[in-house]
Amino acid sequence: MLTDRLVAHRGYQKRYPENTLLGFTKAIEAGAHYIETDILFSADHKPVLYHDALMNRISGVENAIHLLPLSELIKLPASEPERLGNQFETETITPLSELVTLLLAHPEVTAFIELKRSGLHIEGFENAFNIVTQVLQPVIKQCVLISFSDDFIHYAWQQGFTRLGLVLKQWDELSSHAITEIQPEFIFCDTEIIPKDGNLDSIESKTVIYEIDNPEIAKDWLNKGADMIETFDYGGIIESLSHQAL
Repeated sequence: MLTDRLVAHRGYQKRYPENTLLGFTKAIEAGAHYIETDILFSADHKPVLYHDALMNRISGVENAIHLLPLSELIKLPASEPERLGNQFETETITPLSELVTLLLAHPEVTAFIELKRSGLHIEGFENAFNIVTQVLQPVIKQCVLISFSDDFIHYAWQQGFTRLGLVLKQWDELSSHAITEIQPEFIFCDTEIIPKDGNLDSIESKTVIYEIDNPEIAKDWLNKGADMIETFDYGGIIESLSHQAL
């Protein structure tokens, strides 16, 4: 089923502001069974859906997420003004708790929760893990923790968290101790690091190829053995590929 092979990267980001409740709602309305969000932390250690440590691009303000308390962050826009103008100026920064509410209403949806390395550096692995998993508790079975930080994913594995995803930085990491020990449920991979003779079918974890917005390229990677495609244009991809055999 195609809806089980596509991941809405930061929501339906092609048409709506990334990492907002609106963007995730629209992705789910378009059929998404898998979504992905980024997590950073406020000054008072609350998790929010946000990609950049600095707030210029997404909120149009000169500040940093970790310098403001949640009570101030949720009043600020998350409208991506440079990309989308003022059409979504009422969309504000979303706390992780609101995504939990959305997931409760959609038990068929799985969320990849990416902890950004900048947030982990500020909070530390233990605090970040405890904060996020506590908020996610009502929907914990619907969530997969992922990160570019192998050390954090290893820490989460040591704590007994079973739904994990590692992001490959180099293709030869597939034989690394971290992957052979953890055996993550998912491995995320950029197309640029996959060699021409790279065999996706040989990877035991489910492989997620990320940032593919061209339907034909998505189809090509699925046919090459990728289990899933992560895309900013969920609606466009699903519309283009829904009637094709994959």
